[in-house]
Amino acid sequence: MIVGVGAVVLIIGACVLRSAAAIRVAVFIGPLFGCFAVGILGGWPPAATTVLVCVLPLGCLLFAGRRTALRQAVPWLTRGSLTPEAPWLGVATVVLSAAALTAWALVVRPEPPEYMSELQRLPLWLAILGIVAFALVNPVWEEMLFRGVLLTELASVWGVRAAVVLQAVLFGAAHFAGFPSGPVGMIMAGVWGFVLGVMRVRSGGILITYLVHVTANAVIGTLAVLILR
Repeated sequence: MIVGVGAVVLIIGACVLRSAAAIRVAVFIGPLFGCFAVGILGGWPPAATTVLVCVLPLGCLLFAGRRTALRQAVPWLTRGSLTPEAPWLGVATVVLSAAALTAWALVVRPEPPEYMSELQRLPLWLAILGIVAFALVNPVWEEMLFRGVLLTELASVWGVRAAVVLQAVLFGAAHFAGFPSGPVGMIMAGVWGFVLGVMRVRSGGILITYLVHVTANAVIGTLAVLILR
């Protein structure tokens, strides 16, 4: 509810201020949280909501990019290039993320969330297939929002270093109710978001961060299904 109100305030503010940067952000974030609201309030299946969230905001962003004043939104979607440190940094991020989740799960022994319990009732191959499918889709909007929209626009106001840190903090806060949840989950996600932010700046695009995000999600999800039984 609070996030939805914030999105509405952002859109109204963008219209009042007529700021190109604010309008670019509103064009993406407004439909993004609108899709979430429609899916949740309408009781839609999570898969349908996720697809809508990934398709509609991106479509609005591409449409807005045809307007001269909003064309600067295009760098949000730049693929970037493969930098020398990207492979080992990506592998290190996946391995350390998986190790951190495994250590946390073995120490805390948390109760698996409902969706995890449902996956565990499926044959292992089918559960892994579902995890991989989710891993391919969910990072689409997360990377566009945090490493695309927020990092780019914050960098234009406060500089690249501050933008990398701020988007990581916001990424961590967004995972307060994730898995792991609470302060531990926020810290883990925040550190992860910081590394992805560095990779986004170094590569000049979001393709590398998307691929690392997908791989980490798939590995972490598979480990969670195997460990939390």
